[in-house]
Amino acid sequence: MRTRLSIGGTQNSVNNYKNRRLFMLKILRLIALPLVLLASMLNVAQAQLQTQMQTIDRFVPHTSTVPANEGQRIGLFVHEKLSESLANEISSGASVDGQVVLFIHGVSVSSVPAFDIPYKDYSWMGYLAEQGFDTFSMDHQGYGYSAQPYMNNPCNLKPDDQALLDPGVISDNCAANYQSQLTSSQTDWDEIDTVVDYIRELRGVDKVSIISWSLGGIRSGGYAARHPEKLDKLVLFAPVYRQGSAGMAPENFPVNAPVMALQTQDTLLNNRWGSNRVCENQLDPGITDVAWQTIMSFDRLGTSWVSPQGVMRVRSASYWGWNEEFAAKIETPTLIMVGEQDGLLPGGVALYGDLTGIENKAIVRMECATHFTVWEASQYKFMQKASLDWLTQGKYRGQSIGEFKVGFGGVDID
Repeated sequence: MRTRLSIGGTQNSVNNYKNRRLFMLKILRLIALPLVLLASMLNVAQAQLQTQMQTIDRFVPHTSTVPANEGQRIGLFVHEKLSESLANEISSGASVDGQVVLFIHGVSVSSVPAFDIPYKDYSWMGYLAEQGFDTFSMDHQGYGYSAQPYMNNPCNLKPDDQALLDPGVISDNCAANYQSQLTSSQTDWDEIDTVVDYIRELRGVDKVSIISWSLGGIRSGGYAARHPEKLDKLVLFAPVYRQGSAGMAPENFPVNAPVMALQTQDTLLNNRWGSNRVCENQLDPGITDVAWQTIMSFDRLGTSWVSPQGVMRVRSASYWGWNEEFAAKIETPTLIMVGEQDGLLPGGVALYGDLTGIENKAIVRMECATHFTVWEASQYKFMQKASLDWLTQGKYRGQSIGEFKVGFGGVDID
């Protein structure tokens, strides 16, 4: 019996020990849980502190070469985004050589909606700023907050565009006061040169890199062919390029034509963009409204001309000087990215072949990607990362030259 009692007592002791151990584990878990949560919160707070951003908007002085206001001193709108930590380093005298990039917009969407859209983590400028870059974007004349000569007069629109305006915006006896294309390749290159020189002096660097979209390919590519000494790397997203296009300015420039045209919300979001999307989950539906609202925030007159959604004012221009001859003059390591659902794909492929003066060049064809991939869930993260690798290493996935293809989300195909 004693043995039994002893055994029983031993079993009770074991049970009591287990119960006490379980009780203590529960207590420790209760103590540990808030500690883990606190550590997690501290990590999040630290990460947020590390990636806290600083934005600076400025107007860079420029003597206009646009015929409509030639010789006038105007301001080119330049938007800057960098991390607070980098800003502090710059203030302390640190060098940012190799860490400065300028974004150049396309034919219709100004720079901030294109490259710094305030939606989730879609901002290309924000991504590179988090990675330690000092990022800038510029608006050419005719866009955003930069000078827009004669674009404040709706009478300068063609009749079809005037018909889109709200009643009362124009009078029955409306008369145009300017009837020529506004800008050109040369005026764009002049403006880029002003901004590049401003940034070089501001940050104390010899060279900057450029990222451009669409018609920005003519602007940045043509500029790179003429000023290789000022550029470090070149990233061309969906570049406009046409073999056999004019190498010189037309004799009759500025060409007689309306100074601007209108682009409606439906034309941009549905006709130009939505009609070309083919893949499931290619788009986060929340971004379309944000994209349009951001575009309109940089076109205040367009907002007032057509209610309630507003309308985009798109300047007219003549372009030249970006063909085989000038592509062969590029000396800057160049990455081309273009979507399979983009009508500019053939031009991008041709451009890659015509970059005969460099060995550091790559082209990436992206599936499930249209001309507006910067706003598409399918590839925006891939483009951000690919641009970072090119800017820092001059390579695409370890390769300094080659033709590549990726599937949804940047998955390698070729």
